[in-house]
Amino acid sequence: MVNEQLTARLSRILLQNQTGMVKEQDVRNLCSSNEEYSQIIPQLVSDFKNLGLSLIRTKFQGDRYFVVTTPGKDSRITPSMYGTMALLIATANEIGNDLDVAKMKKIFKNVWSDVESLITLEYLSLQGTKGGEKIEITPIGKGAFKNIMKDLNLKTVSNL
Repeated sequence: MVNEQLTARLSRILLQNQTGMVKEQDVRNLCSSNEEYSQIIPQLVSDFKNLGLSLIRTKFQGDRYFVVTTPGKDSRITPSMYGTMALLIATANEIGNDLDVAKMKKIFKNVWSDVESLITLEYLSLQGTKGGEKIEITPIGKGAFKNIMKDLNLKTVSNL
């Protein structure tokens, strides 16, 4: 039987968090056992689905996260920003997640203000590495494109 108090607590944590996400390890830490964790996740997915929301799991900077997403578009994101995000995801799917900022500034120079806005809205993140700064797609960014992310590649996007 699923622990309803824990399910309610985790739901509240996810819904009250401004980013709508939580580390998978934090969820595991709140569960008393792996068995409880295995039972509670399907219940959370079902509960969020009943509310018209989706709970997805994604990886970011070596950690796994659960992200609550809503259907439809984020009103803070313009159509141009969605297009830019799609191109960045397609690029990441093609060459990997190491999107060098200097190279991306050259490639996306005409829409760099969109990239900066997506960083501000936490759809993208800047990460410093030994090789320079990299752009990464955050769990929120992945969540916004959850239904089409696997299908986004440069060949498909360039044929649109």
